[in-house]
Amino acid sequence: MRKKQEERSALFTQRLVAFILDTIILFFAINIISYFIPTSDAALKLYDEQNTIIENYINQDITMEDYVNQMVDLSYDIARETGIITIVSIVVVLLYYVLFPIYWDGQTPGKRMMRIKIKKSNDKELGMNDMLLRTMITQGAFVNIVLVILLFFVSKDVYLNVNTLLTTLQYLVVIVSALMIAFSKKREGLHDIICHTKVVMVEPIKEEVVCEN
Repeated sequence: MRKKQEERSALFTQRLVAFILDTIILFFAINIISYFIPTSDAALKLYDEQNTIIENYINQDITMEDYVNQMVDLSYDIARETGIITIVSIVVVLLYYVLFPIYWDGQTPGKRMMRIKIKKSNDKELGMNDMLLRTMITQGAFVNIVLVILLFFVSKDVYLNVNTLLTTLQYLVVIVSALMIAFSKKREGLHDIICHTKVVMVEPIKEEVVCEN
């Protein structure tokens, strides 16, 4: 006689809290690393301009339309001046969401705290390609990589238009995935279906007794 443990899909709230915890950890990690990357004088001047625009809007010295237009133009210039930090951020995110699950049995620090983990739907071993593709979809890594490349090879207008399009698509993917996880029977998002993965509870809630002859 042996006990067979029943596998349960992770709850939406568990996955959401794990995501928030991972985001907080990454925020501090990226900021600590970025602290050691020198900021150019041009970037500092752009940040000062950004603060001035915000102050002008708060003081109602400029309209909402002027505020948006100035901030959009400034965001492009800041992106060009801080490209190195953006690249470092992308690398850190990829390493975090790929290496942790590979070497921590499908868990990031956030998922470990919530006692859930990523598995292959067919119960095969979780591979680096699986996690790389998953991160490209869920964390917007693919979008960020494309935008960094375009930043230095296309005009400002083309970059801003593509940025708006890809960012909108990324938000749609996240929203649709969240709704699928929250309301579908299998609790799988688009990234789970595409990558053939699932997120399950580490400690099953129910145990089933199976008799062997």
